[in-house]
Amino acid sequence: MTRYELRMITGTRDIALWTADEGGELRPVHVYGEHEQYPLTADRYYTNLPNLFLDVLDLLDGNAAAVDGERIEASAAGGKTVSLRNLAQRAAHAAADGSGNARRFKDARALWALMSNHVTVHVKRPDDEPIVDVRRTKNWKKNQPMRAVPVDPNAWFISSVYSRSNQRKNPVIVYRGIDAVFDALMGDLDETAAPALAKARDAISANLDYPTYADVAGALDDSNMLVFHNDQSLADWIRERSKEQEVIFPDTPAQVHVIPDPTVDEDDPAYLPAESTMTMSHLANVLAPRE
Repeated sequence: MTRYELRMITGTRDIALWTADEGGELRPVHVYGEHEQYPLTADRYYTNLPNLFLDVLDLLDGNAAAVDGERIEASAAGGKTVSLRNLAQRAAHAAADGSGNARRFKDARALWALMSNHVTVHVKRPDDEPIVDVRRTKNWKKNQPMRAVPVDPNAWFISSVYSRSNQRKNPVIVYRGIDAVFDALMGDLDETAAPALAKARDAISANLDYPTYADVAGALDDSNMLVFHNDQSLADWIRERSKEQEVIFPDTPAQVHVIPDPTVDEDDPAYLPAESTMTMSHLANVLAPRE
């Protein structure tokens, strides 16, 4: 579920970038020397020289990493992993001597914040259309166009919509946000019992590496998972499908998993606890009350 790792080369200060291939297996693609780890150097854009931070941002933007055939053997032995966050902090300290121009020094001190903001703008898509065409040839295991796209971390992920034997009585599972997915799936398990999930969760905070929609569908074991980027679109879908009384009914149970909003009082009708069960129609009214 992770797209890359950064590993230290034993006995040096070099860092190797490992990226996931189509099968999800990590392989080394480049080794960065110290001169390629300076934050936000402009060389990358003028002479096409590698730079660790810019190359990782390119990777997170969905671009493929170029393989360095000459130096790659040095990283084959692996090494200890190091997070992008730690490297950004180290680079900021390295730039604190004031070397270079003032703009570069300012950018270096705010490097992690700049990278976080860049990725956040890319992945959070509150106004996007729902992803509901997920059946037959467009399911998450096949040709769904969004399968390799990093998830919107605040989206609603809906599973067990089409796989229930009793469309009226069997519950639909509803998750608000990727953190709620991790919490629900890991539950009382520790990291040794669910290493892939733990690694994927940590990759977000440490490497800005969000799982793809196909990754989440796989973790939920539902190739027909639905995605809604905001409350209103989910409420609208529930009301429309409830009228049809085919996939869901107004009284179909919904098992809802969320990270509770600390700004909403528990007595507020809009409040959702970490785990709750309600009808689909009630969930729609909580998310988008009728006027």
